Amino acid sequence: MSSPQLQSSLNGTFGNSETSAQARDNAQSEESDYHDLSTIEFGIRIADFMPLAFKTVPVSGLAERELELLRDIHCLPNVIQLQDSFVNDNGDTVLVLPMLKRFDCNAVNESICSVRKVVKQVLTGLAAVHAKNIVHLDINPSNLMVTHTKRDVIIIDFGLSTTVNRKGTNSIPVCGTTGYIAPEILNRQNYGDYDPTGADIYSLGIVLGEMLEPYIPDCDLHYFGSKYLAPENTKTTVSLLNGFISQTSVYPRVLIQAADLLKCMLEENPRERKSAQELLDCHPFFAACPGTEEPKATLKLCEWVCRVQEIKYQRYLCEEREECEVYRYR
Repeated sequence: MSSPQLQSSLNGTFGNSETSAQARDNAQSEESDYHDLSTIEFGIRIADFMPLAFKTVPVSGLAERELELLRDIHCLPNVIQLQDSFVNDNGDTVLVLPMLKRFDCNAVNESICSVRKVVKQVLTGLAAVHAKNIVHLDINPSNLMVTHTKRDVIIIDFGLSTTVNRKGTNSIPVCGTTGYIAPEILNRQNYGDYDPTGADIYSLGIVLGEMLEPYIPDCDLHYFGSKYLAPENTKTTVSLLNGFISQTSVYPRVLIQAADLLKCMLEENPRERKSAQELLDCHPFFAACPGTEEPKATLKLCEWVCRVQEIKYQRYLCEEREECEVYRYR
């Protein structure tokens, strides 16, 4: 079950508004759906002129659950921080949150360093959230935002999140955004017991694939972020990534590492998928320190696009040469 996004412009007390509708399954009965309609309005705190977002949650049970989760993740890195909450004149709960900028995969992948920074920050946030036995269940570009000052990436919208037992059997509702949902959420009966927080890693892998699409050719990454993408399609991508990773003499090492990270995050079996903390601690893509990287590790997209075309042309010439018949004459 997906959570389609509705957007409209409304004139509210605090300015322009956005409305988002999220469809979710009942955890006990997959046949019943529930639509949580929340409204986001924007304003400024008079005391210090801090830009704020006001999220109105009209359903009391959902509001209480999200409010409790936001309090649990208070002060965690790279996650949205609750500023305040109150009940409006209609009796609806209003969550007061910091105003952030939209996250755009195409705007943050101007270099591999930028991609690394984004993924590292999101994994840092997920590792902290997962350590509290909370799974987000809807990681996608619309639920990632950027701070106005430091341009850090922040995980938002914990409306679908739930507390889980990381070592036991869990009843996770079928929810999320189409194209980003982990295979174990869609077909839980195929996987037995597993750590449910791994679903967030798979979803982040899809986001990483979107950012890496112009860097890693011929791996079908252009489908990532599409509503037509399904777990079955990612199997083909993983196979193609294995072929890409084997070409160490053709592509820069940093791209080989990035492709390997993507493959790890798209692991179909959740029991074999590495956790956020394991990826941060052990994967070589995050090993390089800023300022000590080799020139190729700072690969810029504008330079790499031309290089990709050269590699493809050279490969084409080699293939054509192999298919040509050679005639010898005196």
